Amino acid sequence: MLNITALTKMDLTYLQDHLPEDLKDAVSLARFPTAEEAGDRLASTDILLTSGMFQDDWLPLLPKLRWFQSLSAGVDKLPLKKLDERGIRVTNMSGVHSIQMSEYALSVMLDFVRRSHTLMKSQSRKEWNHRIRTAELHGQTLGLIGTGAIGSEVARKAKAFDMKVIGYSRSGRDREHFDDMRKGKSGLHSLLRESDFVVVIVPATPETENLIGAEELALMKPSAFLVNMARGSVIDETALIEALRNGNLAGAALDVFREEPLPADSPLWGMEQAALTPHIAGNTPKYVERCAEILFPNIRRFIENKPLINRIDPEHGY
Repeated sequence: MLNITALTKMDLTYLQDHLPEDLKDAVSLARFPTAEEAGDRLASTDILLTSGMFQDDWLPLLPKLRWFQSLSAGVDKLPLKKLDERGIRVTNMSGVHSIQMSEYALSVMLDFVRRSHTLMKSQSRKEWNHRIRTAELHGQTLGLIGTGAIGSEVARKAKAFDMKVIGYSRSGRDREHFDDMRKGKSGLHSLLRESDFVVVIVPATPETENLIGAEELALMKPSAFLVNMARGSVIDETALIEALRNGNLAGAALDVFREEPLPADSPLWGMEQAALTPHIAGNTPKYVERCAEILFPNIRRFIENKPLINRIDPEHGY
């Protein structure tokens, strides 16, 4: 029997209650909030689940570990090379966020064109201001930096608003729901110049550190709106603040930041052009249910010695 140990404070009751019949006699699934509480269970653990965190001092406690399954999509906080050296496969939950995060992207874009923030302020002041000018998503160009599961779902939904969708990826290969694809530095720059909305959804890797800096922000239209659902490290926050402050960018919706929680003295808090959310774009009451749709088939693949879904390349970090 395979021992699956979850080290997380997430409520995984759904996983335990919905374990498929064919897996009930094959695996033992137990959850513990901490490694200390797991105790001796770690020594017999074949598969480890956590919410994207891994402490180096856990490795000596896990002599049988063969597969690490992150319960999040981001793996930038994992010691990927150390795990690879031990022959431990690493997988993530890529795809589990596509519904809720694509809805987040469309919601903040709609808020921007329909001026929801301004209208709510008018309501709070009991102010009847019919001169507030609104706009449309229809016919505008959306640039998606990152065309994985989330980016593809944003693109699909954006087409329902009759938007033109441009994508940027390492390969630049054609994808469904995208009108055009770009790659390389010149491709990124052309996307930024042409887009009315730019949504950033790439993994945090050394290659994506400050992917959007002062040079890139200067290429964007002064009327453009930027959405960051990736990681705070992907955008030069200081350069973004300057671009917003100087009117070189119309607005930004930010769900992730260099430092989280965002410090109280950050200028972003007081900027009318910025819509800030506390890293909640991926939240959903169906999160664990969607994890099960990836985890259960992957357990079967592991048992059958087949390639795992969402296997992480330790060299690329995703």
